[in-house]
Amino acid sequence: MISLGANPPRIISCDIFDTVLQRNAVSEANRVVLIARCAAEMLAKERGLTVEVDALRRARIDVQRYAYRAVDLLHPTGEVKFSSMMATMAASLGLDHSAAELLARAEIATEATQLCANQSLIAWLTKRAAEGIRIIAISDTWHDSATIGDLLRALAPDHPVAKVYTSADLGATKRSAAIFPAILAQEGVAAGDIVHIGDDVTADVTMPRSAGLRAHRIDRPTLAIIGRRIDGARARMRERMPFQ
Repeated sequence: MISLGANPPRIISCDIFDTVLQRNAVSEANRVVLIARCAAEMLAKERGLTVEVDALRRARIDVQRYAYRAVDLLHPTGEVKFSSMMATMAASLGLDHSAAELLARAEIATEATQLCANQSLIAWLTKRAAEGIRIIAISDTWHDSATIGDLLRALAPDHPVAKVYTSADLGATKRSAAIFPAILAQEGVAAGDIVHIGDDVTADVTMPRSAGLRAHRIDRPTLAIIGRRIDGARARMRERMPFQ
């Protein structure tokens, strides 16, 4: 799958989304709709509350947009925190603070239905782990490492990832390269001791290399890419019509 050359690394780090865990063909726009529907059902079932799906959808979109604008202004190399997003979303909908936990559960439950393990990559990583190479994960995400760990255990129970690092936990991203010095310090290795693998040209290749790591890009499945584009186009068409 990936040639490590004559100088094997001490550590292989992997991106999570669209790398170790692959997304299906649902677009971001329709994923938000599904999250909103799940949240509406949970609010009705667990809290006896009726909240319109469209209100939940719009609140989710707005909270993400404003959260990232704030980060870009105040801490450009930082990351949004999922718990803060959910608390803000609950407040914007006039829900009490405890509803934020329910909204978070709805999103993570929906996320899990749209991910599957990249079995070929996991098998390759497992062989490398058996050779004595430490496997870690590095993800630019608003989720904390515990949440990512839970997703990995649920969807890829035999994965060889020994440690998960997220931009939300470290307050630094791959896309800015700010996360890599923090991880090198925690792992106690030099940059050249790590090979990083991921799907994003900037976050998983250009920036790791700028920090001195070796890096390899793996392609997203072509059918998933095409499917998301078609799904996204359908979502944009629905935006022009009354929400269903």
